[in-house]
Amino acid sequence: MKTTPLRVTAALVAGATALALAGAAPATAAPPDHAKGGDNGKQSQQSYPIDGDYTDTWTRAQVADIELTDQNTLPLYEEMPVEIMTDEVWVWDTWPLTDLSTKTVNVSGWKIAFSLTADRDLAFPQRHWTAEIGYFISRDGKDWQYMGDVFPEEVDPPGLREWAGSAVLVDGRVQFYYTASGADGAADGTPAYFEQKLAMASADINAGPDGVSFDGWSEHKVLAEADGELYQTLEQSLVGPIIYGFRDPFVFRNPDDGEVYMLFEGNSPGESVECLPENIGEGDSPPIDPEAKYYNGNIGLAASVGGSLSEFELLAPIMNANCVNQQLERPHATFRGGDVYLWTITHKFTFAPNLQGIGSDSLIGFVGPSLRSDYQPLNGSGLVLSNPPENNTQAYSWYVMPGGFVESFLDNVQGEYAGTLAPTVKLAIQGNARTKIATIFNQPFIK
Repeated sequence: MKTTPLRVTAALVAGATALALAGAAPATAAPPDHAKGGDNGKQSQQSYPIDGDYTDTWTRAQVADIELTDQNTLPLYEEMPVEIMTDEVWVWDTWPLTDLSTKTVNVSGWKIAFSLTADRDLAFPQRHWTAEIGYFISRDGKDWQYMGDVFPEEVDPPGLREWAGSAVLVDGRVQFYYTASGADGAADGTPAYFEQKLAMASADINAGPDGVSFDGWSEHKVLAEADGELYQTLEQSLVGPIIYGFRDPFVFRNPDDGEVYMLFEGNSPGESVECLPENIGEGDSPPIDPEAKYYNGNIGLAASVGGSLSEFELLAPIMNANCVNQQLERPHATFRGGDVYLWTITHKFTFAPNLQGIGSDSLIGFVGPSLRSDYQPLNGSGLVLSNPPENNTQAYSWYVMPGGFVESFLDNVQGEYAGTLAPTVKLAIQGNARTKIATIFNQPFIK
């Protein structure tokens, strides 16, 4: 059941909520074995068993190496660079219909994109609380027609709202993976109002000369919830100024073993984390603030059970940012030359204290020899794309497609809310671990 809240009492972030509820600071728990990554000052590029407990780390020293250059910094827009896609809804987090290899697919000549949407009559910052997944269709991937909500009214998703995910076409049927946010009936401002679960539904796709539609819907199903052992629960997060996350499922087939997996955003378990040497890394980095123990973002992993597209088992996270960053949003992967490219997005204000002056709203990337491995941060620091420092909230939610094409949405252009797709960027990958902006196109498109 979906409801429209009358008031919002929690601080807002893009696609998430900031829960700053008062409480006594707990004793710091000892880190579980699965949280102990290797020394990321030395990237061994070693692979580990996919179902093992090795978790790599993005370190404070790596973040300290972030430097904005013309190779990673987007231009400042003095005015809207594109026309809005639709005047009906705000558009933000967006993803294309893909196959399990992560490649964008055409269906009878149509490209299909899915976006978080909310009525444009709402104030832009309020959009998160009524978000629904809408879809767009295009013949050329450039000019898009808004088709409305994906899920019909008679197929009621769990929760109060829908947040980001992925959509995969398998044997003529679309598997919709998404975040079910907010417990049914939860009151605004209560912890349950910010609950997040990984969910899915599936439908047949019908494509013809006049457009694309979906029917033959399955029931919605919750696939996974935070367990408190591998991933922090909402209740565990309440003691600190944490931006709780258990969301953004991205489903794909791993070319190494042919099995289906799901990446998602999570947080390291417990009420806080210990800032270990592997979280600090080698090299200079700012001093650790006492509040850093609450900054515990990670990239989670779940494995398909028996090849099922609707049953997954939680595995240990493949990456954490303990004492570095609270959230690693919308994790996704591409594959090139035998390497795994792991992508995620984050905000300036979600970096730990003493790192916020270095980080920005940005696309972050890593490369490794396998899905669970000792990843090397791209460009030494992990920074791939950043907003210009003159407008740190200009764009967000970058999504990297195979071939290096990157789509995102425009958030704030010279103080005006945009809520539409941003001009597409083409990345060049040099060697296997360095990137630069190759082209910024004059319009958004999905390749």
